[in-house]
Amino acid sequence: MQRNLRIFSFLLIAALVLACAPTLVPASVPAPTFDPNSINTAIVLTAGAAATQTALMMPPSLTPTVTMLPSKTPAPTESPTPTFIFILSTPTVPSSTPTLDTSDSGAQFACRVDSKTPPDDTVFARGADFDAHWLVTNIGKNAWDSNNADYRYNSGDKFHKAPIYDLNKSVSPGRQTDIVVDMKAPDSAGTYTTTWKITSGKNTFCSMKLTIIVK
Repeated sequence: MQRNLRIFSFLLIAALVLACAPTLVPASVPAPTFDPNSINTAIVLTAGAAATQTALMMPPSLTPTVTMLPSKTPAPTESPTPTFIFILSTPTVPSSTPTLDTSDSGAQFACRVDSKTPPDDTVFARGADFDAHWLVTNIGKNAWDSNNADYRYNSGDKFHKAPIYDLNKSVSPGRQTDIVVDMKAPDSAGTYTTTWKITSGKNTFCSMKLTIIVK
C-alpha cells in the first residue's frame, strides 16, 4: 500500500513538472538587428573628435611676413694717397784700398786715372769748400816712393787751398791710390779748370784735370 502510494506521488510530481515546464523555460530572445550605417556614423564621430583634439594640440600656424630691409649705400672707397719717395744721391768716394793691375804702359813712370769726384761740370756755389778725388793706378815699371813722390798743382785756374801734397804711402806697379786735394770754389761765377800731376824725383807724370762751374 505504501509502495503504491510512493509511486503515485512520484508520478504526480513528474506530471506537475512537465506541466509547468513551458513557463520555466525563458522565451527565446529575438536576434538583434545590425544597422550597417552605424559603422560609418562611428567613424565620422571618431574622426571629428580626433580633428578637434589635433587642433587643440597643434600650435597656431604662423603666416610668414616679408620685411623689406633698407638698401645699404656702399661705403665710399678711399682714394689712394700718393706716396712720394725722395731719392738722395750720395757721392761715391773712390776706395783707397790698393788693387793690383797687371797692365803696363812700358814707361818708367806712368799712371791711369780710373775715376774722379766730383765729375766735370759739377755746379758749386761761390766760395763753396769741397774735395777733389782722383783714383789712379800705377801702370809704370817703377814704384812711387812716398819719400820722394808727391802730387802738385800744374796749370790752370787756382782754386785749391794748398799747391802740393805728399803721397801718404808708396805705390807699387799695378797698385791704386787715392789722390785728394782740398779745394774752394772761386768767388766769381764762371767755369774753372785745374790740372794736377804726380812727381817722383825729376819725373812728372799722371795728368789729373777737373772742371767745375760756379754760380
